[in-house]
Amino acid sequence: MKKILVLVFSIMIVMSQPISAQSNLGNDIVKKEKKPIYFESGINASLPVHIEMYRSHRLAIGVNTRVGKIISRKLELGIRFDYDYRFIKQNTRILTPESTLQERALHNNFSLFCLKPNIQFNMNPHWYWGAETGVGYVLSDEGGKIGMGFVSEYGDHQQFGICSGLYVGRYFMISPDKNKLGVSMNLTQFLAHGHAENSLGFKFNYRSKN
Repeated sequence: MKKILVLVFSIMIVMSQPISAQSNLGNDIVKKEKKPIYFESGINASLPVHIEMYRSHRLAIGVNTRVGKIISRKLELGIRFDYDYRFIKQNTRILTPESTLQERALHNNFSLFCLKPNIQFNMNPHWYWGAETGVGYVLSDEGGKIGMGFVSEYGDHQQFGICSGLYVGRYFMISPDKNKLGVSMNLTQFLAHGHAENSLGFKFNYRSKN
């Protein structure tokens, strides 16, 4: 009788091992199916690449933040907020009392605010690329109503436009918890009345654990 009890007890222990393993595997699958939301933020730097903007303005620096949701191992959806402050080219502010508002704005710094829904594709755990488009708002230091109206193709008070971007980048692991530093090259544009002002630059973003 004792031998039978020992045998039954041994069989129960052996059978409990795969059940426990399956339970842990199931928990891992559930965690992955939650498709967590993550946050990343960082700094921007860019130069205008359109000839008209390049004649008057140069470097822009700013910040950005992005909220993303993992859909699958290859696909993520998100929304990004960008702020850039663009400086005029040195020694170009030649104005007279007769200068118009557009001429004054052409030779002044301005801010660009963008809110853009975003889609990102992960080629592997490190490399990624994405696209985004949304609305942009321009605020010139010369006056809040002028916006980007100093560009000849735009209206006198071009404050709103469509902001879009394409980017490719790489993540670098910086901690065992999978916190990441993302470095990406970005081609962005401000579009209105069929005319686009483009810029090319980099983003350096810190992405929290997901």
